[in-house]
Amino acid sequence: GKTDLQMSIVTLGCMRFQQTWAPSIKDLKDVKQDCQQNLYNLLKYSIEERGINHIETANMYGSSEIQLGDAFQKLFDSGTKREDLIIQSKVNAFDPDTFRKTLDDSFSKLRLDYIDLFTFHGVNFYSQYETIFNNPDGENLMDIAKEYVAAGKIRHIGFSSHAQPELIKKCIDTDAFEYANIHLHAFGSYTASGGGACGGNLD
Repeated sequence: GKTDLQMSIVTLGCMRFQQTWAPSIKDLKDVKQDCQQNLYNLLKYSIEERGINHIETANMYGSSEIQLGDAFQKLFDSGTKREDLIIQSKVNAFDPDTFRKTLDDSFSKLRLDYIDLFTFHGVNFYSQYETIFNNPDGENLMDIAKEYVAAGKIRHIGFSSHAQPELIKKCIDTDAFEYANIHLHAFGSYTASGGGACGGNLD
């Protein structure tokens, strides 16, 4: 991507930027028109009026990718430049076949040739780490992700985690990831499992 593109401090997380969590929506025609228009208006306002350039979603976030895919195309058609955005999506550490299918599904829904940030979603357990790096049941997921990098479909590989500090550190220490999404913010540090010195991941 562009080496001079800086990520905005405030970014647009799209976990709830969608009509429904339910897997029932398979196509944009299943999305209510007023919902989609509202999503488009908010996305356009965020980018054009507030200077937000990082948009983050995941395959697991209901209809978010489908709705964003349509909204992105409308924005690009109206003059927003794809290269001015940092688009991120996430896929869980499934078995290799499911992982490939899910990653391809994300590209199809988002209607993008590439994503700037690909994230292994919720690396919370050591079993997921093993599937990424030392998979006893087939290909390592990291090798698959690197195939997409080589093909120009992924720019950067990272991970998100609600894990204990020890697993987060283990992931970082591999030097395989270019970034990490870790909960440490104005409201305190956090892990889904409530570990760490203060019930979080401060370590």
